[in-house]
Amino acid sequence: MSTSPIDLAKTLIENGEPGLELVRIHEFKDDSEAHDDEFTERLHEEFSADLKRAQKDLSKIYGKPVRTGTDDDDVIPLNGVFCFAVWAVGETSLYIAAAHEDRGVPVLLMVGTSPSEG
Repeated sequence: MSTSPIDLAKTLIENGEPGLELVRIHEFKDDSEAHDDEFTERLHEEFSADLKRAQKDLSKIYGKPVRTGTDDDDVIPLNGVFCFAVWAVGETSLYIAAAHEDRGVPVLLMVGTSPSEG
């Protein structure tokens, strides 16, 4: 399956059901890596940069996001969100989010859909 944010977003919207798809993951190789704060900060920066690139590409198709942020959002069913963008696409909220719930837990970049907030 493709991990292109655009392809994943199109598939999720076509499915018409709420969904969540993985774009990128970093699983810590050991406890030492998981507790390296500088390394974790660099990962967050990398994932945020990946999100911004994907946001730019998705905006070419879906227009400007209705909101962006650096904290949890009600339409995003992930814990530890540290960067996100949300679009309104018909009756659906499309989002891309970077999340890291806790030390030692993988860092994720996800694309998903939820019912429209309207």
